[in-house]
Amino acid sequence: MVEPLTAAVIVSLFFSEAIKEGGKALGKGAADTFTLLINTIREKFKAEGTEGLLTRAQNQPTEANKAKIQDELQTQIDADEAFAQKLKELVNLLQAQDERIRQVVLSEIELTGDLKAQDISQKAARDGSVEQEMLKGVKAQNIDVGNLNQEA
Repeated sequence: MVEPLTAAVIVSLFFSEAIKEGGKALGKGAADTFTLLINTIREKFKAEGTEGLLTRAQNQPTEANKAKIQDELQTQIDADEAFAQKLKELVNLLQAQDERIRQVVLSEIELTGDLKAQDISQKAARDGSVEQEMLKGVKAQNIDVGNLNQEA
């Protein structure tokens, strides 16, 4: 069985900024693998009669629509071991083909109260393109941060 996080990872990839920009940041092999991943998901959703969810989410990428895609994808992963294995292989291949290191901490968090973040470090220790994000899209009443470090 593919671990539950896989649907979340795939949905995150599906709506990532790198992909929205036509895969410019991806190498040809990774872009081709991503296209195969998306086509595999689309074919499965079409076979299950849920392809409209993908179309709606692509046209209106709201958090609610992304959550619906993630839920449906997880349902399909849980119900079909062969499909789950194919997605896992494609995600692993995609990760192996992408030379960039991506590190994200505290992204897209929305709180009605306060946020306190202390002693967070990101360090990339290999050659290649490095993308680090410490605080992105964070909304809170009060934000208290300290000792945040990034190193590449």
